[in-house]
Amino acid sequence: MASPSVPRLKDVAKAANVSLAAASRILRGDRERFGVETCRRVLEASRRLGWRRNLLVNGMQTGRTQTVGVMIPPFDSFWVNVLSGIHETLSGADYLPITIWIGNLDNMPHFEKDEIEGLTQINRLLDRRVDGLILWPPFSVAYYHHFPEFVERRVPVAVIDHHSTVADSVETDEEQATTVVADHLLKLGHRRIACISTRETPSQTWAVKRRGSFEQAVEKCADAEVRSWRWNEQGNNGLEIAHEILSSDLKPTAVFAVSDHEAMFIYQAAAELGLKIPRDLSVIGFADLDFAASLDPPLTTMRQKPQQIGRLAAKLIMDRIEGSMTQSGPTTIKVDAELVVRESTAAPKKGS
Repeated sequence: MASPSVPRLKDVAKAANVSLAAASRILRGDRERFGVETCRRVLEASRRLGWRRNLLVNGMQTGRTQTVGVMIPPFDSFWVNVLSGIHETLSGADYLPITIWIGNLDNMPHFEKDEIEGLTQINRLLDRRVDGLILWPPFSVAYYHHFPEFVERRVPVAVIDHHSTVADSVETDEEQATTVVADHLLKLGHRRIACISTRETPSQTWAVKRRGSFEQAVEKCADAEVRSWRWNEQGNNGLEIAHEILSSDLKPTAVFAVSDHEAMFIYQAAAELGLKIPRDLSVIGFADLDFAASLDPPLTTMRQKPQQIGRLAAKLIMDRIEGSMTQSGPTTIKVDAELVVRESTAAPKKGS
């Protein structure tokens, strides 16, 4: 039994009694120059015949595939919501997001531990001629280090929460956010303040900037002291660092964690040392991850806007692909964050 033939564009044009060029334009959405009745006939014929666009052919004709590589893992609730904003925006504009990462939900390796696999994933997208890339910070560093030929070919790239001198980026406004954090703690009366940071690898420019901006904001207060600690290169000593902070000669009355992940180690160390939050120690995090409100006590934190960040990154990459971005050099969009005050911060106890 012969298989049914695949309907072609010329079959639709013939059934609707229009030219091939007219059918092509109408089915691409260019309908302003045609009458309502003509458009109706073409659309009805395409549905009746079961015609579908051949995007492979369209890509060869236009040089565009209508696909965007999204190299972001669902690492935590922040990145899940970033992905939501990206997919919503790309899909709404008829782009197909292709999302890949390395590792799995049970084991998200540091990129440098599995760089070969990461580069393989980047190559998979480039080999499929994606029109652009939206990158998680570690992929951004690898991309510009290993793929200079694609930089020269100007494959549009947007990165998130990573300061880049060669790619468009969407970042949290670290200066604005950390100024709010510092003001909150200083107004409560804290003058001995610690900061716990992450590994601060080359891909974690957000952490470096967040910590540095916080230090500068606190230092504007003449009688306040701020001191910072960070994790080791392996990122496996968070609890050890938390103990070191709380046992240090600084004797901090407040700790700022550059993300809610680091704040959890401060909670654990405080419990092990017999310190009560916020009676003995105020703790403030950053991100407002999905577990922040359920900590005991609920965590005061800076709430980022991940869906908005994702939407802006998607819009940036589409503007580059479609040529509507007039700025030739890289552009940076900063998104503010808002303070969510919960029960983990309070005035320091008298005599502390």
